[in-house]
Amino acid sequence: MARDGIDLSELDDYADWVAKMSRNWPKKVKKTMQKSGTELKRRTLRQIRLVNLRTITGNYKAGIQRGKYYQKQGQHYIRVYSNAPHAHLIEQGHDVVRGGRKVGFAPGREVFAKAEEAYEDKFYQNCEELADEVIDELCK
Repeated sequence: MARDGIDLSELDDYADWVAKMSRNWPKKVKKTMQKSGTELKRRTLRQIRLVNLRTITGNYKAGIQRGKYYQKQGQHYIRVYSNAPHAHLIEQGHDVVRGGRKVGFAPGREVFAKAEEAYEDKFYQNCEELADEVIDELCK
């Protein structure tokens, strides 16, 4: 559509592209975030073996879960956590107490922090794949 020498067809095409992207983007982001959360959970479980936590009793390993995907203030989130009541003690360290007296300190193993650090590159790769997938779909 030309009006006074200005072609607005490209603007219409861009508006269509934005509308199409707004419909497809949230579903793909949710799927990618859930996939990334599951991969991070697996990486965390592997990290338990790497930091030699075989001697830890309780439900620490069984309590590691992937949370639900959610959005907050325009940001996308998914978390991996342990619902075991003693998880923070293993993560951050604790005093060793025998007979009511402090006899030492057990250092934190930082399982989640190490797993997150190891997974960071893979997460960025997943985000790039998502962007490529959306762009390829929209360019068809």
